[in-house]
Amino acid sequence: MTQLILNIENPDILPSLRKVLGELKGVSIAQSVSDTSDDMILKSIETAYEEVRSARKQGKRLEQLDELIAELKA
Repeated sequence: MTQLILNIENPDILPSLRKVLGELKGVSIAQSVSDTSDDMILKSIETAYEEVRSARKQGKRLEQLDELIAELKA
């Protein structure tokens, strides 16, 4: 599964955006947060860690740490 994090500056469009995205096949909306918090950063790190563990279990070659950090920042 691929995740996309959006930063919405105008909260007035959130209901419309949720409706449009909800209509797309294969798209689900997991959660909304009002700002970037430490919990969100920790969740991103946890998700990356789980992806690395999964890749190792599948015998995939892991990327260098710098590349992983760059991907997390993107």
